[in-house]
Amino acid sequence: MKLTLGNLFNSSAIIKAVIDRSMVTHQDEIFWKKKLDFEETKSRTFKTFVGTVMGVTPGTVIDRNANKPLRERKTLGSGYGEVANLGDRYQLDSDRLDMLKELVDRFNKSKTSEQQASLSAIIDYIVDDVRQVRLAPHKRMDLVVGSLVSTGVGFVESKTKEGELTLDIDLPANRVTPNSEERKSLLTYLRGLVASLKPTMGAIVAMEMRQSTFNKHILASDELKNTYTAKFGQDELLMSGGLMTLDMANALFKGLGLPRIIINDDMVANDTGGSDYCFADDKISLLPSEKLGKMMWHTPYEVGDPVPNKEYTILEGGQFISALRTDEGRFLEYGCEWVPNLTNPNKITIIDLA
Repeated sequence: MKLTLGNLFNSSAIIKAVIDRSMVTHQDEIFWKKKLDFEETKSRTFKTFVGTVMGVTPGTVIDRNANKPLRERKTLGSGYGEVANLGDRYQLDSDRLDMLKELVDRFNKSKTSEQQASLSAIIDYIVDDVRQVRLAPHKRMDLVVGSLVSTGVGFVESKTKEGELTLDIDLPANRVTPNSEERKSLLTYLRGLVASLKPTMGAIVAMEMRQSTFNKHILASDELKNTYTAKFGQDELLMSGGLMTLDMANALFKGLGLPRIIINDDMVANDTGGSDYCFADDKISLLPSEKLGKMMWHTPYEVGDPVPNKEYTILEGGQFISALRTDEGRFLEYGCEWVPNLTNPNKITIIDLA
């Protein structure tokens, strides 16, 4: 077959091969999937529940000839969520296109037995371009979910035909702020807080925070430094040197009846060449479970009414990738409609230590 730049970028099979070929590093890991799973909604708006009943109340002991007492299911707070439109267009620069054209020409001139190796070289070359459009919406959701879990608020940048919009999300999370005296005895405060929350919030499985928060507020706490020691063989050292590791802290916390600590230092690259943390500093989130809800997705309108002569590659969550050739150049673009939907936001407690 004769290959051109046009049928290269419009070939769904080649684009999928590029996606399969791409090497996922920690920087490219999709962090929000640790907490949410995809779930399709057939409508752009969907009903969402503020919380679900966490436990089962015990049955009533009655006389065998008596009528059974009437029990009612507890009413759940509810509202409506709406998916956000996400999309970007990336222009391929002239230098990369020139090099890609050389690879395509080499493929067309090669023998049939050599074409597989030539095609593999082309796929390797465009991996980074496709990687951008594949991961961009996931990286946005990494930031949104991290902000929701650590602060209770977040926003989704939504792009429509009318321009850029923002979809604000404010969770009914439980927020607490310890005073200066409580911070001096932070472990005692945490033990009391977890015990007081259990009857209404249920079990707390983890305390999530940044490494800097762990260092400043756990390792450096006066109560830990003055009370607890670490044993290394026959030697015993005070914690005043900040020598406690995360594993040591979790072993101690388990003995104190506290949930384990999860360090969240996930980062997403920004437009200035640096990176932003997904999780806020000076916050500790007490979580009821490791999976917190769903990433709701809706099939974008363009998928159902495609642009003529434009090939679409459909990925998980209804995300599409397509190529576009205009007078201004050649572009790769993506589109999707997503929004995070946390099932039990009122079971999340956010401790503000800022």
